[in-house]
Amino acid sequence: MIGPLFRVFASEQDPRDREELVVAQYKSLTKQIPLLYVILLSNAWMVALSHHGSAPVPLTLHILVILTGLCVARLLRWWRRSQAEPSFSQASRSLRATTVLAGLLAAAFLAWGLALYSYGTAFTQGQVAFFIGITVVGCVFCLIHLPLAALCAAVIVNIPFVVFLVSTGTQASIAVAVNIVLVSMAMLAILGTHYNDFASLIRERRRQRLKQAEIEDLAAENRWLANHDALTGLPNRHNFLAAIDAALSSMNARHAELFIAVVNLDGFRAVNDAFGNQGGDHVLMEAARRLGIKDDIDFMVFRLGGDEFGLVWQRPRNGVAAVLAECEEICASLAVPYPVGGVEARISATMGLSSSGTVAGCARSIHEAAQYALVHAKRNHRRGRVTLFTMDHQDAIRRHSILEQAMQTTDLDAELTLAFQPIVDVRSGLPIGFEALARWDSQDLGPVRPDEFIVVAERAGLANRLTCVLLAKALAVAATWPAWLRLSFNLSMQDICSSDSVLRLVAILNRSGVDPGRIDFEITETAVVGDFDQLVEAVTVLRAMGAGISLDDFGTGYSTLWQVNRLPLDKIKVDRSFVTNINESTTGYKIVKSVIALCRDMKINCVIEGVETVEELDTLRELDCGLVQGYYYSRPLPADAVLGYIDATFAGTAVSRRSQNEPAEFPKPRRRNFAGRRQAARRPA
Repeated sequence: MIGPLFRVFASEQDPRDREELVVAQYKSLTKQIPLLYVILLSNAWMVALSHHGSAPVPLTLHILVILTGLCVARLLRWWRRSQAEPSFSQASRSLRATTVLAGLLAAAFLAWGLALYSYGTAFTQGQVAFFIGITVVGCVFCLIHLPLAALCAAVIVNIPFVVFLVSTGTQASIAVAVNIVLVSMAMLAILGTHYNDFASLIRERRRQRLKQAEIEDLAAENRWLANHDALTGLPNRHNFLAAIDAALSSMNARHAELFIAVVNLDGFRAVNDAFGNQGGDHVLMEAARRLGIKDDIDFMVFRLGGDEFGLVWQRPRNGVAAVLAECEEICASLAVPYPVGGVEARISATMGLSSSGTVAGCARSIHEAAQYALVHAKRNHRRGRVTLFTMDHQDAIRRHSILEQAMQTTDLDAELTLAFQPIVDVRSGLPIGFEALARWDSQDLGPVRPDEFIVVAERAGLANRLTCVLLAKALAVAATWPAWLRLSFNLSMQDICSSDSVLRLVAILNRSGVDPGRIDFEITETAVVGDFDQLVEAVTVLRAMGAGISLDDFGTGYSTLWQVNRLPLDKIKVDRSFVTNINESTTGYKIVKSVIALCRDMKINCVIEGVETVEELDTLRELDCGLVQGYYYSRPLPADAVLGYIDATFAGTAVSRRSQNEPAEFPKPRRRNFAGRRQAARRPA
């Protein structure tokens, strides 16, 4: 029956559970112990009044006053404690003191009650017995959350009192003693059960609170991750747009201007390939540190994703010059070599800058303007510099929007045409093929420059649609040429980014009836830094058909020699920016010379683009260049002028007409073995 009480003292608790339980016991007792003293004193004074005149005054009054003073002092002390939050050590000391004092007060009041017992009548003796019994019951229930103190009070009072009653020898006293024993056992059983439930509740409440704390910590971590970059610790893109919105809403437009910069690390992909993800992460963290290294910076730094960072700051109006100078300093600091694995990694940083003074609208509009300025800088060979978004860019965006709408609705098959520029063998002066160049003469807009509509098509996801139309037209023209002439055709990244796009190209090629061995598909070097595995798969499929693969605009992207070596290339085309002023530029001369030597070692052809003067051609001859392309030989020709150009070219050389059916001799690349890749390409997707 008193098993639950024994379990109270036998159970072992986790120290942290015990601390929580002790504090909970203390708080509960601050409400219950004052009630205990009220019950004890009211009962005692009732007994004293009933014995007034029959018992000595010191016993009925003086001793009770002393006990009352002690109880009142303790009551006030507990009342004051109820106003403060206790610590574990304070609660422990108070509970130990309460347990000791409970035993002492129980013994004192028992002795006082037994002393009065002999002075009264049978009625007053019964009152003393009732006082002792009912007071013990009340005290036990008031101390129910401190079972040791309750047990001490019950044992110290009830055992001596039961022995005293039995010793009287009267039948009534013995019956009362038996009742007290039974009631005491029931109370102790209830005490044990209740305390165990109380302790379990406190433990469960603590576990729930810990679980809630874990949930809150996890939610806080998720909120942090939702708004910050895990690698650098910087606020992320979501936070970036929110910060712009907050700045716009709080900014006084008459006196302040909001500036947004988007920073891109040029050449980071090559660093990541060379040094691995760990090296790339080191560069990103160092770049983030450099962006916020100054103690007096007044801008916020964000990581927008990949190798792209964002800057946001407010400045007084008309402070563009100062902001541009600061951005140039930032680009210079990011261009300082990065130590990685005992060597130095060299990259640069290009920045697009926009302001609320130029771009009206929401955070996304200003961000997109900065992004546009960044892309414009890269396309116009301003890498490593800052480009400010201006009204000219605004006009260009508006123009691109008009072009995109026209491209969506027009009959591209009717309006798109092609021009063809010869690729010439330097030694013989004869064309070995022609590159197909897109032209668009819009019925509504008039002639549109290729650099305009191709960029718009790629941005709008229409590039593959243009490619399909233009490739079919180019193949139809090439079918009328001599069989030895090759056709070079440019592919967009969107043309090789998926298996479906590649299959559409294959279907057009098969329907044309033109030998795939006469086709060279040109991919830009910037495509190499995209999904390289998909690029290799697409190129392998085209090579398996017999088509050649050229890497266009070599030197303007960030492909590595490892990537170039993995591609089954037939030609590398050097961008015209390295040929312009090649006789005055030592750097351009060395780059072209190195690329020609690289192609010779790789046993593939090298085509130099943008040759416009005889001096440039003579220099390329000295470098033993095999193939060139440029205005020196011919501007792009309409389709119906290609055969006339061929006739005129052969007529102006010492080569006989018979040679029109036999190509002029020039170094042929020795094809590398890609049999394994071709077999892989034939496997079903």
